[in-house]
Amino acid sequence: MKVLANIDFDGDCREAFTAYADILGGTIKAMISNRDMPGMSEGVPEDRLDRIMHAWLDIGDSALMGQDMQDYSGRKGMSVTVAADTVDQARRIFDRLSDGGIAMMPFGPQPWSQGFGLLTDRFGVTWVIDTAGEP
Repeated sequence: MKVLANIDFDGDCREAFTAYADILGGTIKAMISNRDMPGMSEGVPEDRLDRIMHAWLDIGDSALMGQDMQDYSGRKGMSVTVAADTVDQARRIFDRLSDGGIAMMPFGPQPWSQGFGLLTDRFGVTWVIDTAGEP
């Protein structure tokens, strides 16, 4: 069994997942827009046909899913955690994800981790970046 995060966006899912694939070293397995689904796109306004209805990003043994919501009401109570293999990898991911975003807890050593940081990226997604292993 796998449990995956599924992130809601307000029209920037394609841009976000393209950035996440680059930053996290993942592979986009699906990026399906409303326009790509002829039977399901009836009634969807023209300005929303290119919104993503399903995105899938493989990252090692993990994955992220996402979509652009037709009636987006914002994010509440959700974050995505990355447990990096090394402090250098965690710092690189933190720095890249926080570019254009807000670092809520700057990356650095913590009693529970060799490297830990908390940020909201430029797409409004909250990320917890941690380093696997003992502190």
